[in-house]
Order: sequence, then structure tokens, then C-alpha cells
Amino acid sequence: MKIKNLYLASLALISFGMVAEEVKWGVSLGYEKIDYGVTLENTDPGTSSSDIVLANTIQEGSMSYGALALGVDMKYGNHSFSVKSANGDSDDLMPTTGFPNAGWSHTDTNDRSETSFNYSYKLSNNWSVALGLYEGENEMEFTNNRTIDSGNSAFFWTDQELGIQDSTSEGAYLAAVYQNQISNKLFWYGKIAYQESTFDISQKYVYGEQATASQAWLDSGQTQADLVSNFVGGTGLYEWDIVYEVETDGSAAVLGLGLVYVLSPTDTITLGYERKNYSYSAGEVTTYTYAGKSEGNLDNVGTVDGATTGTTFDESADYITLTYRHQF
Repeated sequence: MKIKNLYLASLALISFGMVAEEVKWGVSLGYEKIDYGVTLENTDPGTSSSDIVLANTIQEGSMSYGALALGVDMKYGNHSFSVKSANGDSDDLMPTTGFPNAGWSHTDTNDRSETSFNYSYKLSNNWSVALGLYEGENEMEFTNNRTIDSGNSAFFWTDQELGIQDSTSEGAYLAAVYQNQISNKLFWYGKIAYQESTFDISQKYVYGEQATASQAWLDSGQTQADLVSNFVGGTGLYEWDIVYEVETDGSAAVLGLGLVYVLSPTDTITLGYERKNYSYSAGEVTTYTYAGKSEGNLDNVGTVDGATTGTTFDESADYITLTYRHQF
């Protein structure tokens, strides 16, 4: 079961238990401008070939996108509960050249979502504490291409990786929040939080090598069809299905600041800024399998046994949000 479903189920149970009490409900609609970045660093030259990036390599990616955020909350005395979900999309998270390794070109499209469940308790007029659950997911569709020397003057290899990568972070956090009044209708708040998370990457793609005629071969009067007829299957194409999964864990620091303007006793507008920094250790490769799918390599099937990763993962995200909330 997805963790976001657990959030919603928990909120429903809490609501049912309080139905006879005085509960204040709220809904919110917001827009988030998000700058997201990821850093992959492999400092261990002894790790297996299953790493996303090569040993002694650092790869950085970034994207900026907008997301609509929907929220539901309720308050009961000093207790508050809320669920928020935001979704957005962007292109080209990772570099367009030199990724995943030197000599490759890369394109990607991303669908990113975040869901959080939060409980807070008001200690005083100024201070409150909060704890909750968080899930962030990025689904990336990608294409990688390169050409390499075959060692034969008649042709070179045109390589391609085409697939989907799903990255999911799940965690629990603890936060302290301070708020104070600036004027009759304007308040400010500050937040600091610590989060423990797991980070999972699941990647499925087709890796293909196509024998492509060199200019020297074509200049000799022969064609691409003449070239590939010399290969098993008559296509000169060799493809494999690859499945790669890695698990790791780490922690995050969260800082936030914001202004709340009271439009009416039941309506507010909030302008907020938040920064999250995640750091994950090198993880465990739980799956790395390959299976030939073309006539020339159907029997090339197996698993990379004892695969490990020396790649560490860092994520960062900066949020600027504008949110309208109505209380019933």
C-alpha cells in the first residue's frame, strides 16, 4: 500500500472519532514554485558495473517546475491534522551530455509528486511541535544515446538506453514551529525540522546496440543492408531488457519561513519559503538482471550477483508557495 493511502486512512479514522466534538475544517489551494536538484557521487572505484554513475564520478541534475498543491486540515483544541498533495512535471532533470557517463547524450521527462501527513500540537500562543510522514516520488522517462568504435573499419555501434526510472523517498519528520503577530491581520512563522528517510530507485530499460555502416563501407558501394546481413538475425541489432533496483537511507534538514495574512475570520493567504536537504548513503542493489531479446542474444540472460553501489545520493528542494485557505 502506498504511504499516501495510509495518510488518508489515518485522517479518516481520526475524523470519525471526533465527529461528535467541535472540529474546525479547512481546505487549501496553493501554487508552488519548486527548484529541485539531485547529486550522484561515486567515490568507490571497487564497486560493480551496476552503478548509475562510474567510480570517481559526480553527476548533478536540476529542474524548476510549478505544482498545484491541494490540502485538507482540521483543528480540535490544541490539535491539528493536515494532508497535502502536490504534483508537477518538468523536462531535462539530468545533463543532456555526459550522462549517465562520458560519451552519452541524455533526455528525460519527469512527473514529480509529493504527499505529506502532519500532526501538530500547540504548546503556547507562539510555539507548536509537529510530526508527520512524507513521500516524494519522481517518475522519469529517459533516452540515452552514444556511438562507440567497434574495432572494425566497416561499422560502428550505435547504442541506446530507453526506459523509466522511478525514485521514491519516504520518511518521518519532527518539527518545531514558532509564530508571532506583526499586525492585526499579519503573522509570521519559522520552522525547523529533521527527517529520517528511505530512498528507492527502480529502473527498467532496454539497452540496444545497432551495427551502423561506416562511411568507408558506404563509399565502397555497399549498403547498410549488406552490412547487417553478416550478423545473426540479419539486423545487426542486439537488445537486452535491464531491471535495476537500489535501496538506501539517510536524513534531511528542513527550514521554513512564511507570512500569513488574515482576509477574514475564515480565510487566509500564506506566502512561504521552505528548503529541504536530503543526504543518502551508498545503498544496496537489490535487483540487477538482464535478458537478451534479439535473435543473436536470446540466451544471454542472467543476474549481476553480489552487486553493490558506491553511489551516494543527495537531494535538495527550494519551495516558494502561495496558498489560499478557507475554514468551514
